[in-house]
Amino acid sequence: MYLTIGNGFDNRNVEVDTSIIKRIINSYNKAKMAQQNAAKEYQVGDMWLPIYESYMKEAIAALTRKDEIEVAKIYGNFFREPCSWGLHGMPVDMASTYFSGNIAEESIELYAADLMHRINIWLISIGKTCPISSLDTPIIGNPYGFYIDGKFFRAGVDYQHYYATIISRLVRSKAHKFVLELGGGFGGLAHFLVRDNENLTYIDVDLPENMALTAFYLLSAFPDKKIALFGEIDLATADLSEFDAIILPNFSVQDIKDDSIDLVFNSYSLAEMPIHTATNYINQFNRIASKFIYHVNHTVVTTAKADTFEIDFTKFELISRAPALWNMARNNNMDEFEYLYKAKHLTFS
Repeated sequence: MYLTIGNGFDNRNVEVDTSIIKRIINSYNKAKMAQQNAAKEYQVGDMWLPIYESYMKEAIAALTRKDEIEVAKIYGNFFREPCSWGLHGMPVDMASTYFSGNIAEESIELYAADLMHRINIWLISIGKTCPISSLDTPIIGNPYGFYIDGKFFRAGVDYQHYYATIISRLVRSKAHKFVLELGGGFGGLAHFLVRDNENLTYIDVDLPENMALTAFYLLSAFPDKKIALFGEIDLATADLSEFDAIILPNFSVQDIKDDSIDLVFNSYSLAEMPIHTATNYINQFNRIASKFIYHVNHTVVTTAKADTFEIDFTKFELISRAPALWNMARNNNMDEFEYLYKAKHLTFS
């Protein structure tokens, strides 16, 4: 296997399917209207609001004024646009460091070390049972990445495919499965779950702005899949098993029925929330998850420490707590662990 960065940071825009933009805009604005009446736990925290609004400012403005042309332009260049910063990339200013066309040698070395570390984790775990081609994704937005044996792969696929594969194996059965992710980012993990699983409904709950980006990614990736956006179905009456994916604002988690989700998943965002907000989501997880709660979060340098999450131990038991080593090449003092909780009634055959 020959791994190289090559021209991984070159532009590779593709044409946007504008037929999906109106759906995304309509869903977003319905979510923003409903968000006004949502509890404090579902709002962007005061500390993060200025940062959030500065990154999202242009996307928010275009979505709010229902400017289909501008939304398509922004999403057609996402990965390079501020609206997706924080959902991918190195812990640096990606635009100036990697997208300016003048990349410093030390920046290349940092990216290469991180890339080789992550690919190696994938290879020695999931890669033993999955071919490299499993990491393939469609070109959506303007992604950057790397090459293996001359083929381009989008950055981040290693981590996303790993957790999607573990989740798929945990919920494997002939019956229909439901997986809910809190904070799906742009839909990277969701892509692999939807692509690789029959009889599975993926549900994303996220802030309306991220929800809109996830909708764009999944609708672009799967034009033939049945995907529902917020405002298009009634959660109380719809048969959710009819859908491959359902994309919702974060406050909709409270409308999910008790014990209706086989597995709930979160990576990183819970630990970055105010404690009362994280506790609210954990309580929702306790309520809606019937088999597994699975999350990856910080344990030390964080607002809400993962070891103190208020899991309902009358219903669940911790069966694995292991270091999540993905970011070790960036930070030798990483404090990230992955936690897997199993419902006590569940037995493995």
